[in-house]
Amino acid sequence: MTEAFQFRDIGPDEAAVYSRFARDIFVATYGPHYPAARLDRHVGAAFSEAAQRQELLDARRTSIGVYTDDGAMAGFVVMHRSDTPPEVVGARPVEVERFYVGEAHHGAGLAMRLMNTALARATANGHDAVWLSVWRDNARAIRFYEKAGFARAGRIEFLFGGEMELDTLMARTLP
Repeated sequence: MTEAFQFRDIGPDEAAVYSRFARDIFVATYGPHYPAARLDRHVGAAFSEAAQRQELLDARRTSIGVYTDDGAMAGFVVMHRSDTPPEVVGARPVEVERFYVGEAHHGAGLAMRLMNTALARATANGHDAVWLSVWRDNARAIRFYEKAGFARAGRIEFLFGGEMELDTLMARTLP
């Protein structure tokens, strides 16, 4: 039996739950690859409840959560109308700033459903291109984004725990 999921915007009143979920999934994804102190610096700055509440109130961001039947968060995507790298072609692009699906739901097609939801929202909001940065060593994520129609467009800087990294820049056009 396929589990049903609900897709809806995450509200600022959900900042505490969202912050914990985002922090936990980020640590699970990147914890094995980075020193704990550096990871803690990044997570403390990026995923605090206050930081997440502020992002959820930011009119330039759209945060969509995917929830199980019992109301538990299973994943989320954050789209951000931000400065666009010159490698991204489009008159009105939007960034997929964060995209995560809980490990319990990997391999079940939920990630593609969430991405399609995000791309449909971006199209409905008048965006003609979408871009994102992905950790250059996350081969699984890169394969997923390629399957979702993204292509490598270059490299982009990403500040992680006080240190600059070069991530992979990926982009795609929208209909």
